[in-house]
Amino acid sequence: MSHPHLTTRQIWEAIMEKWLSLWSIGQDGTLNDFQSIKNAGFAGIEIWAEQYRSREYLDYAKQVGLKIGIHLPFHDLNLATPDSVVYERTFNVLTEWIEILSQYGGQHATFHGGYAWSSEERDETLVRVKKRLLQLDEKAKQHGIDLLLENLIPDKLNYCHHIASNVEEWLELVHFANIKACLDIGHLAVMGNDLEETIGKLGNSLGAVHLSDNDGKADLHLLPGEGNDLANALYGYLTKYQFAGPVVYEINPYKYSLKDITDHLSKVEENV
Repeated sequence: MSHPHLTTRQIWEAIMEKWLSLWSIGQDGTLNDFQSIKNAGFAGIEIWAEQYRSREYLDYAKQVGLKIGIHLPFHDLNLATPDSVVYERTFNVLTEWIEILSQYGGQHATFHGGYAWSSEERDETLVRVKKRLLQLDEKAKQHGIDLLLENLIPDKLNYCHHIASNVEEWLELVHFANIKACLDIGHLAVMGNDLEETIGKLGNSLGAVHLSDNDGKADLHLLPGEGNDLANALYGYLTKYQFAGPVVYEINPYKYSLKDITDHLSKVEENV
């Protein structure tokens, strides 16, 4: 059916399977909030593991019948660290969350690749990260979880090096470890890479998309259409490359309420 009054972005928002990052609801979500998330048309949620009520949120999601994924914790946890004690702690925390996710029938775990303590350490750090990706993926596969490595925004001052903060490095790590990628289109815009070209390079390795809008300069996590309209052509690109994974709204909870987000989605679906 043709909808000439709608933009490509609006049609895409109505058709694709939409998930919501629970970062977007803050720390005080209720069971009623989770029902509102489902009623608005979201098919699943991505647990933000660092929220102090994340375990409770897992129960709420299960109660209302939402699909479940997780964004693994990363604050104070550096997968790329040269410090063996820090790495042991990081690995234990990440694998514990993977085990918890599997108990709730979760599907995927998105994670950050960490950072080199100084940019000069980049090459030797990547050697460590490759080995650790294999170890983490082995644990994930034991529990039936897909690991998704997210693209990160580079440190433009060059003090340190965030792992997977350029597309070539990201692709190399994804292919080396035979894992999936989580494409954050807001991060990609700040990185300065082309969306269609990147989706084409990822191909079957693309496991999920993080969706938000920004001005191309900062990772603002705006609702779609309130920045540079980064998602305007996204549906066409994802369809072209036969993407069938979740598209996760990752929206700024300090600017928007949950009602702002659900109203945005409901209005789109009402007009299609």
